[in-house]
Amino acid sequence: MGMGNNIFIGMKTYKIKLEDKAAFLNRLEKAGIPADSYNVIDNKFDGFFEFTTSDPVTDNMVKDILRQSPKINRLKEALRQLVREEFKNKFGF
Repeated sequence: MGMGNNIFIGMKTYKIKLEDKAAFLNRLEKAGIPADSYNVIDNKFDGFFEFTTSDPVTDNMVKDILRQSPKINRLKEALRQLVREEFKNKFGF
């Protein structure tokens, strides 16, 4: 009775720019995911909102939506850009 890959442990939270919120929520609705039944928290101070999934099906659908939507800019992408710029400034690469 080992644990398989199909077990979803915990919840996943995605941080997405507030300016992309409408596009993201529209994509969720089109995919059949009612956003109002999930935890959506605005963080206007930082300019992001958080969307928390609680099941593997929704989590995979959210990942697909984010992969297919280049305009939906997640915090991770913004962080990568900052790191690249800092690295370039410090080391000249």
